[in-house]
Amino acid sequence: MCGITGFWNLDGRPVNREELIRFTNQLAHRGPDGWDVYTDESASLGLGHRRLAIIDLNTGDQPMSYLNGRYWIVFNGEIYNFVELKKELESLGYVFKTDSDTEVILAAYDKWGEDFQFKLNGMWACAIWDSRERKLFLSRDRFGVKPMIYLFDGRRFAFASEMKAFLALDNFRAEYNPTVLANSLEDATHVEGAEDCLFQGLKRLLGGHCLTLDADGRMNIRRWWNTLDHLPNVPQRYEDQVAQYRELFLDACRIRMRSDVPIGTALSGGLDSSSVLSSMSRIRKSGDATMRLAHEWQKAFIGTWPGKIIDERHYADEVVKKTGVTPIYCEMNAGMYLEHFDEILYQFEELSDIHLGPWFVHKMQRQNGVVVTIDGHGGDEALGGYTWHVFAAMRDATPMRYAELALIRNSMSLTHGLDTYIHAIKNRLAGKQSASNRTSWLVARPGPFSTPGMEQDAPRLAGRDELFKSLYADFHFTHLPMNLRDFDRLSMAHGVEVRSPFMDWRLATFAFAIPSAHKIGGGYTKRILRDSMKGILPETIRTRAKKLGFPNLDEGWDSPRGHEFIKDAVSSADFKSSPFWDGRRVSSDLESAFQTGDKNCIHKAWRLVQAQSLLNMFREKTGKAGAI
Repeated sequence: MCGITGFWNLDGRPVNREELIRFTNQLAHRGPDGWDVYTDESASLGLGHRRLAIIDLNTGDQPMSYLNGRYWIVFNGEIYNFVELKKELESLGYVFKTDSDTEVILAAYDKWGEDFQFKLNGMWACAIWDSRERKLFLSRDRFGVKPMIYLFDGRRFAFASEMKAFLALDNFRAEYNPTVLANSLEDATHVEGAEDCLFQGLKRLLGGHCLTLDADGRMNIRRWWNTLDHLPNVPQRYEDQVAQYRELFLDACRIRMRSDVPIGTALSGGLDSSSVLSSMSRIRKSGDATMRLAHEWQKAFIGTWPGKIIDERHYADEVVKKTGVTPIYCEMNAGMYLEHFDEILYQFEELSDIHLGPWFVHKMQRQNGVVVTIDGHGGDEALGGYTWHVFAAMRDATPMRYAELALIRNSMSLTHGLDTYIHAIKNRLAGKQSASNRTSWLVARPGPFSTPGMEQDAPRLAGRDELFKSLYADFHFTHLPMNLRDFDRLSMAHGVEVRSPFMDWRLATFAFAIPSAHKIGGGYTKRILRDSMKGILPETIRTRAKKLGFPNLDEGWDSPRGHEFIKDAVSSADFKSSPFWDGRRVSSDLESAFQTGDKNCIHKAWRLVQAQSLLNMFREKTGKAGAI
């Protein structure tokens, strides 16, 4: 995993090598193990790469060339089946000079053209320059695990792994896109699945899409992957489905353990991360290995909040006891939110909140020599792990199934009974809102969420049940894209690569091919995962219904110190004069909120403070970025 950059001056102006180096070194945190750039002066094109060395430590440097310099690539990610793919290409006559997955991509592109994407099992964002055809090709993995952001004004095309890289480009101005800003603040799940980025002019290449640009400036973006086209035939009997899911899951974990450096895991004590770690332990202890497996894998990093309701250490310890791994406890407290506010916010560069938990756990991984972590992202969105998935299943349930789903929903809550949620639903249906939600402080209004894939798939989803439609949208367009983005930024802030077995395309398509009752049913959410983990997971974890994940601690902002921090920020001249919200009204409403204890209002102000702070940091760093 790495940081990649590049630009093509289509107007013919020469490549400014110093600008390219600045552009690339803005991503030094993503690749602390080295950097290099390549320029094709005849085309006015440059590519940059910051390396996080994981596979082929000695000969895997980028930008990498192939076929006597015809192709050049910068690649961010991992191809987990590169060993098998390399053997196939060698049988077809291809010769390799390195042991890296990067070179395998180049050979696959030469052999199969753009269809090579279907051959890959992994996560990636890459750019391939064909110097003979004068064509630039960008690709992003099926589900958008790895980021790809670009800027195109007709004269220059530029791309990078993160928005902050563009601060190093001449003439780039960091200004918010008002509609995306409003969407980020109103519903953060309605951002990452759309093309427009938070900052003006920046676009994202969506997951499962590729982009081709030629010397005449003709740009073509197409969707190369659609999950609906790849749903497998699954066994009829549920027991056989469980066996096949278990086999796929173990293999997804196995190939993600390929590494030439130590690996570990972030363990929450929840079902997904515990399933991953327990499966890794089973693979190593059974000798059911594969080529290039990491020799060191036994460290589990556990985020803890001593004395807080969100602390799950006791669950994580049960998994540690069963697997025999070495636990490393990452203790956090409310004061750390403000202590690391600027650092987290700038590295995160988005506005869904200050996510201290994962940021600190990944920081501790790096400090303990672990640069690859095998984690549990994607299980909830594929198999129905959230409360709203149960409600979705209720919408078209028979009376008997409705009663079963109500009991499942009641068992999931950490602090509330079913009556709490019935009351909330009644209030929502009656149009009742808290005082802080009746009106908005924002000047810009959120735009309707729209993404090309969602529009294309709508007719094909019309006949599906409500749970399928909810999971499909969450997995491809809303909740999961946001989570993948968040964990990419929060881990790569420390040069740590996150690998997610649940994101294996074979598992994902299998999950969407089985009946909804096999995802939520039998008394539980994520039913098929629980049943496939019998004998692998501790029973207390396998049958645990309540879930937390990586929640934020309200005391980080809802405390005397937090209130003072918010009050000072809201009183600043920049905040009061912002064109994006009514700063004076925010200040007035906030005073009342502090007196009445309106947490919703205070949290909304906390989010606006993040928005103003991020904009200030980006503006301050514009033109000063990327020094070596």
